Amino acid sequence: MNTTSWIAFRDLLERSSPDKKNAFLQSLSREDQEKLRGIKPSEHDPFTTSLTTAERIVNVHWSWLISFLEPFAENDKLMILSALSEEQASKLRKHFKIQESLPPLAPHGKNYLLSAIYHWLISDQKGFVPLEFLPKHPLNPLLTLSKGELQTLVNYLGLHDLAIEIKHVVKAEQIKKIQKVLSKSQQDYLKKLLKEKEPASFSRLNLDGWDGKEETLKGILHHRGFNRLAKALFGCHPSLLWHICHTLDTGRTKILRKFFTDINNEQVQELLVKQVLELIPRVQKANE
Repeated sequence: MNTTSWIAFRDLLERSSPDKKNAFLQSLSREDQEKLRGIKPSEHDPFTTSLTTAERIVNVHWSWLISFLEPFAENDKLMILSALSEEQASKLRKHFKIQESLPPLAPHGKNYLLSAIYHWLISDQKGFVPLEFLPKHPLNPLLTLSKGELQTLVNYLGLHDLAIEIKHVVKAEQIKKIQKVLSKSQQDYLKKLLKEKEPASFSRLNLDGWDGKEETLKGILHHRGFNRLAKALFGCHPSLLWHICHTLDTGRTKILRKFFTDINNEQVQELLVKQVLELIPRVQKANE
């Protein structure tokens, strides 16, 4: 059985009476019993929260589908795009410079194409676990965020590093330049952080060498935010990371994976997880 089948089997087993459960366990080989003990319970009931293939693909960022579409002739591309969401199709049409209108698809044709895309997306994932089968993890709430919300969360996380750095900036003129780059909400969050002691610190930003350009500082903070998010996620189920990465574009995913390393400090990692969780309601509220 694959990982998903084992999770489903474990869930069904837990629903059984103790006698039936013991009878099932006794019928398994020692190897299978060991495998079953290593399966963590899923966050949700996989039998009441099952998703369609369309629902699995709709939140995948369009940039992940470029490689899938590239080998096809233009007419085939048009059919495939017709199976995707309006936003995905629009972005990909622009990328491939496709002007023709999309042909209508019969439901079974759309389902076939979406199934092919989905299996292509997960083809290199050993032990892949679908969204509704994911085991419990404190950062599973990240899966409720859109790409834009994830980016906003990352930008706020980067302010934790800025709060540490700004205490080393002496020139008032430099501080004013920094504040101009930030939104009103980010400025308020930074003020809050400046009143607290940052429990998780990384290398200095060294903003003395900052060129004063808005995009440069935003890029630095974006990378620092991804560093914190990646360190918080380290050790999670590979499929949780996959789902988060595929909500983001391929470029930002490279940044996230670059920083996905063990900080070898459980206490600091727990603090990073806490920072992420505290920011989720803030970014959701900002997006309402």
